[in-house]
Amino acid sequence: MFAPALPSAAEDLGNKNETLTSLMLTIYILGWTLGPLAAAPCSEIYGRWTTYTYSNLLYTLFTVACALSPNVGWLLAFRFLAGAVGSTPLAIGGGTISDLIPVQERGFALSLYMFGPILGPTVGPMVGGFLTQNLSWRWVFWVLALLVMSRPWAALIVSLQYASVTVAQMSYTRETSAATILGSKAKQLRESTGNSTLRSVLDDGLSRTQVFRRAIVRPTKMTFLSPINLVISLVSAYFNGALFLLLATFPTIFTVEYGFSPSKIGLAFIGFGLGNVAGLASFTLTSDRSIKSRLQRGILKPEDRLVPMLAACPLLGVGFLWYGWSAELHMHWIVPIIGSAFIGMANVLFFSAIIGYLIDVFTVHAASAIAANIVIRSIGGTLLPLVGRPLYDALHWGWGSSVLGLVGLMLAPVMTLLYVYGEHIRKRYATKL
Repeated sequence: MFAPALPSAAEDLGNKNETLTSLMLTIYILGWTLGPLAAAPCSEIYGRWTTYTYSNLLYTLFTVACALSPNVGWLLAFRFLAGAVGSTPLAIGGGTISDLIPVQERGFALSLYMFGPILGPTVGPMVGGFLTQNLSWRWVFWVLALLVMSRPWAALIVSLQYASVTVAQMSYTRETSAATILGSKAKQLRESTGNSTLRSVLDDGLSRTQVFRRAIVRPTKMTFLSPINLVISLVSAYFNGALFLLLATFPTIFTVEYGFSPSKIGLAFIGFGLGNVAGLASFTLTSDRSIKSRLQRGILKPEDRLVPMLAACPLLGVGFLWYGWSAELHMHWIVPIIGSAFIGMANVLFFSAIIGYLIDVFTVHAASAIAANIVIRSIGGTLLPLVGRPLYDALHWGWGSSVLGLVGLMLAPVMTLLYVYGEHIRKRYATKL
């Protein structure tokens, strides 16, 4: 949503440094390197519901602060904090799915879970572009926070939208973590019976401090003591970086090459969004069907979740080649937008497969596994976009995108080897959690 507003925000805040302008977008993702490390252990100690609720409220507070930022420094600080608490659904959403959904039905659940992240990059830039052109870039954050500003009639509508989501989350969702639910029941029984020895069957006898310390260390162990997790995390970092590099350079390419206004730049994201939807539809229609078939034949293994990932790498490569060279050759504006659709499809197929795989492998510790992956991939999502403008300035749209696309194509055989030998590697380097 903020991407189309970047040039306007930079001008308004007196920033002429292009790298710093890109950082205004990607520092939100840098917050994802911190948030999951706190959200995952908090969800194990205090429960998923409490973690969601406090993160939701803090996200609103920090987003309001973004709208009120008087300079670039304050905007960067609050964008980082908003990203940190905004990462909670990404960090523990997979854990919630693991709590509730059996393995043969998780494909559909993952599709519902991914619908928000794929809808955001489609609708967000369109709204952000129109808000920036007709009001100001600050209205992007007012709409995100959905609070009343100087135009009560408009803000009231968006306030009611946010209020409905927040009230629904707090009123209609319930705790799903088995350890938290049984721990709460055991506490009630101790208080009602006076029997201080009653404990949950999942109570390992550790204090909250000990649980927190163990949970903080667990994502690091999962990443660096398992070669397969390390490779997946590094590839995820590249995918995430390439995705946000695309989002960061979209305003420039369509302004410079095609003369788009901020509102039209927002509309240019439709191709990327349609690619996301196509990827989600493909995953939804094939994942559970394949998993159920293999489960019935008794040959199911977690690596079967990685099949969509095998298509994602070549799609990413083709997408960047198409996107970059069509802009370089000044083809009709619809052509690079079609290229971005391939990138969107690759994005959804890759991360849906990865999240499903981590849930199946780590089950009760899925939140920690996904948190570890988010931390590493968020570093890529923060840093790679910062080299986007220098890369394109040096190599132009065609060859610059070729570099990004060729890396994606080179990852395809790596992911194929991971799929073929993943079970052997995973079992050989099993990590005690």
